[in-house]
Amino acid sequence: MQHQQIIWLSGAGSGIGRGLAVALLRKGHRLALTGRREAPLEELRQEVEPGEEERVLVLPADVSIPSTLEIAYTRLKDTWGVPDMVIANAGTHQHTELDRLTFSESRAIIDVNLLGAIRMLTLPLQGMADRGSGTLVGVASLAGYRGLPAAAAYGASKAGLINFLESLRFDAEPRGIRVQIVNPGFVKTPLTDQNPFEMPMLISVEQAVAALMNGLEKGRDEIHFPTRFSRIMKLLRILPYPLYKRLIRKITQGGAR
Repeated sequence: MQHQQIIWLSGAGSGIGRGLAVALLRKGHRLALTGRREAPLEELRQEVEPGEEERVLVLPADVSIPSTLEIAYTRLKDTWGVPDMVIANAGTHQHTELDRLTFSESRAIIDVNLLGAIRMLTLPLQGMADRGSGTLVGVASLAGYRGLPAAAAYGASKAGLINFLESLRFDAEPRGIRVQIVNPGFVKTPLTDQNPFEMPMLISVEQAVAALMNGLEKGRDEIHFPTRFSRIMKLLRILPYPLYKRLIRKITQGGAR
C-alpha cells in the first residue's frame, strides 16, 4: 500500500472493521468510514490526533439500501475524489438450522454479504478504470470454500463473493485495478459471540487485523487467516465430496449446535 491513500471502508463501526480502521489511521491514510450507525463512526473520528480530523470522513449508510450507499459514495467523490482503495467489509451472520431457515432471513444475509459488497465495489469501478489504478478488497470467509452445517445462506453469500472477486480480477487487472479477497476464519467479535457452538482456532480482532494489514501491504490476491485453520479448510476443499460430507458430519455430529 502506498503512503496516505484514500480508503473507503464499510462495516467500520465494530469488530474487524473498527480494528482495521484504527490500524489504517495509524498508518496515516485518509479514511471514509461507512456503517449503519453514525455514532461509532464519529467516535472513531475523535480518536485521531488533534488537528488530524480532516483525515476521516464519516459516511453512514446501509449497504443493503442502494440509495444510502450511492449518497455516501457521491459525498466521498465530491470531497476527496475517486478512492485509491475500497474495502467491502460489512457483513452479517445468523446460525440457522433447518427449523429456522426461511427465505426472508436468507435474503437478508445475502443482501448484505454479497449484494451489499458488490454495490460498494462497483460504485468506484469506472473511476478507477479511467484513472488506471485502484484496489478493490472484499471480505468473504473461509466458510465460502464449501458447504457447512447451519450456514446455507451465509456460506452461499461468501462463496458468491469469492467467485465475483475472482472473476472480476481477470477484467480489472488489465485496467490497473488490483482485486484482493479476504477469507477469515473465526474471529471473536460481537457477531461471532452469538454462535451457539465452540469455534475452532478462534482468534482475536487484533490478530485478524495484523494478518489483514500484512496481506494488504503485500498485495496478496487472497488474505486468509488463521494460517493453520485456513490450510485445513483448503485441504477439505479439494476432497471428493462424499468423503468431505462424511468427515464434516462426523466433526459436527450432524450439525453444529
